Amino acid sequence: MKDFLDELDMEVRDITAKNESGAVERQSEDAPAVDASAKKTQKPIAHKKPVHNHNKPATNKKWGWKKPNPRQNNKSQKTQWSSSSAERKTHKYGRKTLDFPDTKFFLPSLREGYTRYIPIGWNNEIGAKNMSMVQFGEEILLIDCGIQFAEPDMYGADYSVPDVSFLKKYTKNIKGFLITHAHLDHIGCLKDVLPVLDMPTLYGTKLTIGLIKKSIQEAGLMPYATFVEIDASVENKTKIGQFDVEFFSVNHSIPDCAGLYIETPGGAKFVHTGDFKIDHTPRLDAPADFERFEEIGNRGVTMLLSDSTGSTTKGFSMSEKEVWDELEKIVGEHTGGRLIIAAFSSWISRVQQLVDIAEKYDKFIYLSGRSMTENIAIAQKLGYITMKPGTIKKLTPKNTAQTPANKQIIITTGSQGEEYSALSRMAEGKHPAMTIQAGDTVVFSSSVVPGNERSVSLVINKLIKYGVKIITKADRPVHTSGHGYQEEQKIFVRLFKPKYFMPIYGDLYFRTRHAETAMSVGVKESNILLLDNGHIIDFAPNGSVFKSKIRVPLQEYIVDGNGMGLMGSHVLGAREQMMNSGVLVLMYKVDKKSKAIIGHIKLETRGLVYVDEVRYIHRIIIKKARDAYENTIKDVPDMEEKDLLKIIRTDLENFLLKRIDREPMIIPMITEV
Repeated sequence: MKDFLDELDMEVRDITAKNESGAVERQSEDAPAVDASAKKTQKPIAHKKPVHNHNKPATNKKWGWKKPNPRQNNKSQKTQWSSSSAERKTHKYGRKTLDFPDTKFFLPSLREGYTRYIPIGWNNEIGAKNMSMVQFGEEILLIDCGIQFAEPDMYGADYSVPDVSFLKKYTKNIKGFLITHAHLDHIGCLKDVLPVLDMPTLYGTKLTIGLIKKSIQEAGLMPYATFVEIDASVENKTKIGQFDVEFFSVNHSIPDCAGLYIETPGGAKFVHTGDFKIDHTPRLDAPADFERFEEIGNRGVTMLLSDSTGSTTKGFSMSEKEVWDELEKIVGEHTGGRLIIAAFSSWISRVQQLVDIAEKYDKFIYLSGRSMTENIAIAQKLGYITMKPGTIKKLTPKNTAQTPANKQIIITTGSQGEEYSALSRMAEGKHPAMTIQAGDTVVFSSSVVPGNERSVSLVINKLIKYGVKIITKADRPVHTSGHGYQEEQKIFVRLFKPKYFMPIYGDLYFRTRHAETAMSVGVKESNILLLDNGHIIDFAPNGSVFKSKIRVPLQEYIVDGNGMGLMGSHVLGAREQMMNSGVLVLMYKVDKKSKAIIGHIKLETRGLVYVDEVRYIHRIIIKKARDAYENTIKDVPDMEEKDLLKIIRTDLENFLLKRIDREPMIIPMITEV
């Protein structure tokens, strides 16, 4: 019994949440894998008779999309967990990849000359699985492909991914991915999605492509991947199918970020800012190019899609130059132990700042954390990090022992208090290469991502116990946002002068505040487009916009563990139930012929009652369990096992709810002998 309970978290993958029948369903572990290549025999998009959507435009005879079932696609698009049990399968590209379930949904017909836009992920989320699509004729462009790291309601899962199941039908029509920059909420899902969509070409800037290649290489997909490197600093349109695409440089918290200008033959002209701020004194990038932004705006922008992350903050964001000055003061004043800087691994400009400061004060840099080490190595190889030989040293006990503590600057991951990050291991005294000592100073050169406050606080408290001095953004200006505040957002609206404005990246509150900012500088309220993920809007050649009543039925997909695949609602529901109320396992041994119970009913509970209550509660549960079984068998001797288990579970649920006000996960099991 103990062994069974120890492995219960694995077993619960095979137990669905209680459905209407209440039966326990099990997924087959022996089902054969589906050959992905077989799916590639699909017909192109124009394989159904064209149908009109609610806008009543004339149907493009060349472009016919099957009309979806209205009852299926007009449902409220509240976040929902997938009930699918999609798993990883061996793909034709030679790796295990996420197998998104097939869907009966088809995109509605698109009138000839019209341009379509659909947000797939990023609206109603902050820093999460950014992805969208633009469609003209039979061709599709995709923008970004990010992940969302696990939140508390994901109960131990790793991350969530955008739902691309509906795009599986249209792989032949996808002309490429446009990638704005190399943060994981914009590129983190490429390794999972690319093989599902038949490896479309990736377009991005030099550093963006360089960091993407790392993950693509680790996934074993490099032989199949195609990259096109774009110089966003120069005005140069790239022809991708029927689309004219231009990348333009923007400031952010990682170098080589780009906004996008996309023009279609139908006359639609979209500007997508990506993540942006306006910085007049950046460290590694050129200052914001207002002349180029204005020139693009003079072309007549149909729609501006603009970053809403900083929309609740008034004024201007602080420049990286101010952070540089403050960090230099801290390094120059520091005379005690080691200086430990916690930062995001993607903040390459911050590392360059510290390298320059270290060389000025004759100190040495040590990097801690796999992602930090790898990202800086790539940035250095591509020329984004420059230094004197020996400035950055490998973090080992031998190397640090040879250098005085006050000469060491350790740049580490873990600024968000992640459980297994390098900084957390330091705080736990479990770091393999160093031990925190009294006199050390830890600088959190980062903002706390909403939801991470408690984990960061726990790490700080552990560090303080060692006698460590803590410096955060609240103490000194050691960090600045990578996202523009309200005044910067106003400048972008004025320069690009769009007819329609769509705030992106953020929940409804952030996007609404951004909409208010846009209206304050002249955008009409009727021209504000507040879309949720899955909404479909079509732009006519004359500039009119039509919002479809049909929505793409997007679901929330969770990746659980390396190679575990997509996790459905039944697993998350089971984990939530166990966390809140514990688990109860009943094992009946019954005679195969008479159905009579043999011996005692075995019972085990975890997290249900206090220790001093166990014996009493167990006795009354066993009595109730015996009564439920025997009374049911007496009334219906030939009842199927699944129905019998349902009755037992229901009786015990009602009993425990009334008796101890708990609703544990109840797992009754019958063994016939």
